[in-house]
Amino acid sequence: MPLRLRLRLAWLCETVLLVLVRLLLPAEGRHRATAPPPPPRPPHSPPPAVEPVWFDTPLVRPYLPAAEAMEVSA
Repeated sequence: MPLRLRLRLAWLCETVLLVLVRLLLPAEGRHRATAPPPPPRPPHSPPPAVEPVWFDTPLVRPYLPAAEAMEVSA
């Protein structure tokens, strides 16, 4: 391969590599665009009860004596 062809090829490779580096790397003082962080999630807690909770309902009533007996023995 003649020297002149090697020099031209080296110059071409160098030019292509410099262009790629300039395109892919951010310029001085610039930052790559990133998505803003998601807003903080509210803490997971149940809403405050407006009225006191009464467990004496038809669905719960059969289990109340067993729960009360456990509280007394504990």
